[in-house]
Parts: sequence; C-alpha cells; structure tokens
Amino acid sequence: KIQKNTFAMTTSSVLTKASNFGSKPDESTFPELPTLVTWLRIIIGAIYGVSLGIRNENRGLVGLTLGLNVIAFGPMLYFTGYLMANVDSYKNLRFVGVINGVAIMLLIWITFFTWAHSEEEISLQKVLSDALVSSSEDADPTEETTVDADEF
Repeated sequence: KIQKNTFAMTTSSVLTKASNFGSKPDESTFPELPTLVTWLRIIIGAIYGVSLGIRNENRGLVGLTLGLNVIAFGPMLYFTGYLMANVDSYKNLRFVGVINGVAIMLLIWITFFTWAHSEEEISLQKVLSDALVSSSEDADPTEETTVDADEF
C-alpha cells in the first residue's frame, strides 16, 4: 500500500520561494502565490491606511485612488518583474486580494480619521439631536400620526 506523501508547506519554504529572483513560478511549482499576494495586498492596505490616517488625509477620492493603485499594481510589479511568474497559469493572480486590501485600508483610514476628529463628531451629534428635538416640538401635538405596517 503506497501512501501519498503530503507535503506541508512551511512559512520558511514559502518565503524562500517568494524571494527567489527570476524563479518563474507557475501554478504547479508555486501554488501558494495567490495566497501570498493576497496577504501582501492586505499588509500594503493596512500600512497605507495608517499612513492616510496619520497624515490626516481628507481628500477621499485622491487617497482612495492612490491606495487602490498601490494595492493593485505594487504586487503585480513584484510577481511579474521580480519573480517573473507565469501569470496565465494562475486563475486570478492579477487582482486576487485587491478588495481585501482596499477594505482594510478604508477601515483603518476611517478609524484613524474618526479618532482625530472626535470634537467634530460630538458637534455633529449635538446638531442632529437638536434638529430632531426642534422638529418634534414643531409637530402639531393634536395631529395623530399612524404608521402602516407596509412602511417598514
């Protein structure tokens, strides 16, 4: 009875494959490359999100566009220029993990931005609550309001 040799990839062997210049990996020689690229894009997104938050970047479209470009095309330069990977042998190597990287970038950027602008957030909360109170006081108390079940 022949048992299959199950080869568990360790972190060091994956990093060794990922650091070999011009190794020309493909789906059969380096099947972990899409996972590695996904994690690379998540790490780039996290670092860029922290950078945007610390720099107090408030031009949303510019920050998002530059972040998307760095997250999407930075790893592409790595696996096409450095590794010289056979991209066509993988199913979706070009854009795998881009959404994950952009999502973590936005999450971290929004968190840092909110922490840096807590006074404005409190001010907005007060304005909104005052507006709600004044609109409820302006309503005619004799007027009945009914809510149909279909409105929910």
